[in-house]
Amino acid sequence: MKRLIVMIVAFGLTALAAFYVALAPHTPSSDPGTFNLLDRGAAWLIAQRGRSAAVMGLLGLGVVLTMLAAAVIGDDKPAGGPATSPRPRKRSKREDASPGPVWRPDPLAPEDRIASLRRRAANETGTEPTPLPSRPVALVRKPRERDRDWFSDRSWLGGLPRLGDAEWPRDANGTPLPFAAQIDLTELAAACPESPLPWDGSLAFFLGTGAVVSVPAGEHDFSEPPQDLPPAFDEGGYPFPARAGVLSRYFFPFWPVDPFALDLPDDLRDHRDAKRDKAIEQAMANLLSHHVAPRRSAFTAEGETLWWHGVSHLAAQIHNAFDTSARPVALRRDGVRQAAETLAGLEARADADDATLEAARAELVERQAALAAIEAQREALPDAITALDQFSADRDPWQPLTREEGEVIADLLTELHAGYGDLVRHHVPRSASDLATLSLRTMITSAPDALTAIPEDELARINRDYRLPTRHQHQMFGLGGRQQSARDDHRGDILLLQLGYDDMMEWRWGEMGLFQFWISPEDAANRNWEAVQLTFECA
Repeated sequence: MKRLIVMIVAFGLTALAAFYVALAPHTPSSDPGTFNLLDRGAAWLIAQRGRSAAVMGLLGLGVVLTMLAAAVIGDDKPAGGPATSPRPRKRSKREDASPGPVWRPDPLAPEDRIASLRRRAANETGTEPTPLPSRPVALVRKPRERDRDWFSDRSWLGGLPRLGDAEWPRDANGTPLPFAAQIDLTELAAACPESPLPWDGSLAFFLGTGAVVSVPAGEHDFSEPPQDLPPAFDEGGYPFPARAGVLSRYFFPFWPVDPFALDLPDDLRDHRDAKRDKAIEQAMANLLSHHVAPRRSAFTAEGETLWWHGVSHLAAQIHNAFDTSARPVALRRDGVRQAAETLAGLEARADADDATLEAARAELVERQAALAAIEAQREALPDAITALDQFSADRDPWQPLTREEGEVIADLLTELHAGYGDLVRHHVPRSASDLATLSLRTMITSAPDALTAIPEDELARINRDYRLPTRHQHQMFGLGGRQQSARDDHRGDILLLQLGYDDMMEWRWGEMGLFQFWISPEDAANRNWEAVQLTFECA
């Protein structure tokens, strides 16, 4: 626009001068005014070149000035609109390698950096793009490194939250909710500039009845858990046990995550049309597989190493089996009583045939034998407990067993299931490999001394192959996983957070369950986190 104005002005002025010379003189010679001076100039040009040549010369000068204006003055982009050219000129490699000016700008503040990213997402046009749903963001668990303290990371799963001055949320009965994740919104916006969430602070997510706590930006210590916080999971068991026991843990393993935006093409960004679901899911899987190895199966230990942590866990499980043995023994006694009552009733009937009576007597004998077996197991189990306690006393949990010690434990596991199976089958692992798997899952998220004990090949394998959940991804935005109807019920909502089944996090939700936090676009824009809905569905 500026160039066009200058071109018009340059040619217009010379054309006006040519018109003046063509019609001069315009005032009497006795008039001392401005036009008299212009008439003298025109007369001089006419005397030098002649009237026609003078007029043509001025017009030619106008053309030259117009061309100079076009060449020298660059066109600028209109504010709020695209440049005149439909596509920006590509810079050559030679231009990219030029040193540029000596001056360098100061580093951008986080807010300015995110604003710049958002402008880039708008194609740097200065205008608001056509709104599209945010790209899905996978929350990929970071690799565990021996020489890095990852407790300073800003986005994580499990562990404890950093709530600042906010209170730990509770359900309607006053019970503290289990903490699941805290996501730094500056990191999220850096990965996904079109994020519909605020650009700073963080969001802390809690399970149970569901809650989302907004935490302002700043340095915050980990929050102290409430004294009445229920256990999050049992080591070697499942989440949210009804009663706390010796193997109960009150918060899930701490594992930092890296927000990774899945750069879907525009035609797959809008997930509100269910007909696109399969194409979107396949594109998401392909993009994620280029960033991190896809998960193939549940984690299992590959080596033969067993640690004393696993032996301590085994001892605790046997104690637990004995402490809860009264119930299976009582059930067997009830079975004997019912069989005896059935037989007595048949014997009292005159019409009872011999075959029916014989079957009832056999049932009673079988149940009496089962009761005698479980009572004998319960009587002998304390000796096995004492022997194992003495064998594992005062051991460093992260010290590996020798080959001979490992063989003792392998034989003990076989003996426990063969001789005490009625009491221990739901408590004791089947093999030493199961104990090693449990120990490695614990070690990868524990203190540095535990991490140091992990063999290099096992650490590399975990970091390479086990940074994702088993099925549905931990995710924000985009098309969520589908188990039943929640995804379809919330087509118009934002998937604020999705947490899938993940054995490495001890998130062994029942039947490959899926937690999903949902919020409407309006509530997200208004930061109305109390409006978030939490759904849980099983396969």
